[in-house]
Formats: sequence, structure tokens, C-alpha cells
Amino acid sequence: MANTTGKKFGGRKKGTPNKQTKEFRERLSTLLDDRWDTFIQDLDKMSPRERVDTMVKLMEYTIPKLSRTEIDDVTDIEKIMQLSPDERLARLEELKKLKKVV
Repeated sequence: MANTTGKKFGGRKKGTPNKQTKEFRERLSTLLDDRWDTFIQDLDKMSPRERVDTMVKLMEYTIPKLSRTEIDDVTDIEKIMQLSPDERLARLEELKKLKKVV
């Protein structure tokens, strides 16, 4: 009978890597630890441009990437200029309140 509850029964807990992934990461870590001095020497032999490119590529694995944020509420400057000073102040207050909520 199929599980139609949407709940997970059995298997790995959420976030637990499978055995192969865990083993691969351990082997990769050991490989890097054993060859660290050679890696540093190879970095020193690279041109500055290659060295920076390599470091940037490696940073992707240590520093989380930031996602792009798009602003949907772009206000036309001409519309703003048509507002009276009191209306502009009121709009600024609205925006401040929105910023506090977010």
C-alpha cells in the first residue's frame, strides 16, 4: 500500500548524508591534508591571475553565495517630483514602516 500521508517512514533522517557521500568527503579531506604542502607550492608557482582565480573557485566551498535580490517597487522620479512636500514625507513614513516589518 502506498504512503499517501506525506510523512516519511524509515530511511535516513533529513540532512543525513548517505554512506558514499560521507566516505567521499572523508577521502577528499584526507587527500587535501596529505598534499597540502604541495598544493601551497603549486599556488606559489602560478601567475597572480591564476592564483586569484583558484582562490575564488575555492571560496565557493567555504563562503556561502549571496542570492540576488530584485527590487520590485521602483518609483519613477517624475512621479515623485509631482508629489507635494507633505505627500513625499507621508511616502517616506510608509517606506520606513515597511522596512521595520521586513
